[in-house]
Formats: sequence, structure tokens, C-alpha cells
Amino acid sequence: MKKLTLGLLLAASSLVNAETFFKDQSLSVLQGNDYEIGDNERAVLTYEYLSVHNWGDVFGFVDRLVDQNNGGAETYIELSPNFNLATFDGGLVNSVKLATTWEMASTAFVQSDNLLVGLGAGLNVPGFSHLSVSAYQRFNDSGEDNQQVTVVWGMPFNVAGQDFMFDGFWDFETELNDTTSSNFTPQLKWDMAKLVGYDNKLYVGVEYVMWDNKFHDKTADENNVNLLVKAHF
Repeated sequence: MKKLTLGLLLAASSLVNAETFFKDQSLSVLQGNDYEIGDNERAVLTYEYLSVHNWGDVFGFVDRLVDQNNGGAETYIELSPNFNLATFDGGLVNSVKLATTWEMASTAFVQSDNLLVGLGAGLNVPGFSHLSVSAYQRFNDSGEDNQQVTVVWGMPFNVAGQDFMFDGFWDFETELNDTTSSNFTPQLKWDMAKLVGYDNKLYVGVEYVMWDNKFHDKTADENNVNLLVKAHF
């Protein structure tokens, strides 16, 4: 599995230099007090990257989680190159892609290096800047594999001349350790860039994490509100 993961990553890196239509990066700082498994109070620094090319797109992020009570730190990484199989003009579906994701966790509770491969569809729905659904076969480091469905969305809106964004994701995994796992994580953010003269998006807001059976642990249901600041550049 690791050879296949490396092959996909090398293929993605070689394609990043192809024709590029869009590129975005951001840094976020989050603070929450109701984490399950490990320290309940954590600060999180997140770097996100997105680029859209003539062959598909690449999304990736790195989370650095710092415990506020015991001083420990953890790292989680995802990299998702998606390759165009078909594109459509008009209609509900605008694209079908070969969807891949590499997950790497290095924490006190989870050490994993997992590969996800499947199909994804981009959808045209009024009011959404983006909406996609992907179905994956998970090849897990543990040797016990399962499946996952992921929904990702973004919904910009304006209130009294102010720009807001409601976005996030939902991951649902089929059974491991005799239990499924569901992670629903929306963010509601106000763009304060105009107020402070920043020349890109500068969000403040909240993230809500509703994670049932976190890491497939039947005793870990997380309901956690994080305050966030997110700067795009």
C-alpha cells in the first residue's frame, strides 16, 4: 500500500506544474475545549492548499494540534489529488473524478498511513460555490479495510453588505472495530478583510465538530465548538 501511496503522490507532484486555473492557500488558528480522546483543550494550527488544473485538482492540509493542559503536540496530514474522468456543461453533475486521498496521523493515540481510492462527483446546486460527493475504498494501515463517503460544500452569502461563508465536510465510515464513524464539521465565518484592509479573505468565526464514535471508539462522541481565525493568501 505504501508503494501505491508514493506512486500517487509522485504522479500528483508532476502534474502540479500543468496548466493551473486556480490556486489558494490559507492558515487557520482554532481553539476548542471539548475534544475527546486525549487532552480536551487544544489549539490547532491548520495549513490548507488547493489548486485546480486542466487534469483535475489537489487539496491538502496539515493540522498541528497542541494540548493546552499537558503540553503534548500531534500532527495530522491529508493530501487529495483528484483526476478528471469526465466534465459536463449544465445539469446536476458537472464532473466525475478519480478521487484519491492519503491520510497520515502521528498522535499518541493513532499512528496511521492510509490510502483512499474511489469516485467523486462535483454537483451544480444553486447557492453553493462548490458541492461534491465522493465514495472511497479505504486501504488502512491496520490491515482491516472499510469504505467511506465524503461530502464537501461551500455556501457564501451576504448579510447587510457583509460577506459570510458556511462550509465544511461530512465523513461517514463503514464499520471498523464493530462500529461506524461519522464526522460532521461545518464552519460559519465572517470575512473581515474589508474592515482591516486585508487584500484577501480574512475570516473569523466558529467551527463545530460533531464526531460520533471518534476513531471508531464507541465511547468517544465529540461535540466541540472551536473559535477560529483563517487568513487566505
